Amino acid sequence: AVSRERDTYSSAEPMSPNARQRIVYELLSFKGPLTTVVTVSNTPPALEARDKSEWTAREVANAVLSDKATGRVASGQRVSLAEVDNAKKQVMENGDTHYYYEYISQGSPNLREPEATTFRHSYGVTVERGGYLYTLSSSAPEIYWDELSRGFD
Repeated sequence: AVSRERDTYSSAEPMSPNARQRIVYELLSFKGPLTTVVTVSNTPPALEARDKSEWTAREVANAVLSDKATGRVASGQRVSLAEVDNAKKQVMENGDTHYYYEYISQGSPNLREPEATTFRHSYGVTVERGGYLYTLSSSAPEIYWDELSRGFD
């Protein structure tokens, strides 16, 4: 089922208070607990000041995730609720650089995991074009990851 129809960056609703990242397409699988999302965002300030050739996959992943999965601590400072496990950078034949990463983020309680602390495991790939970061990510609750991750190998 499609929970959000294809949209343009300018008309999609912001995902976060800073309004940089927006979901332009989201697909939910009811046969398995897998969610696939396409997001578009402006290049985050942490990356914008540097040349693209200097970006590492982990830096790109952390920049994308800081806009997507953050919380606030008592001081009001934003902290990431996602932890990057693996990250790699690959330059494609056409010259585009793809940043692949695997990460775990805090999830929401669900029917299988009613406790307050649940986690989602995800794969993401990001590419930069024209000052925007385009990201495709697929995620599932941690308890299903071993079964579902075989499809990403």
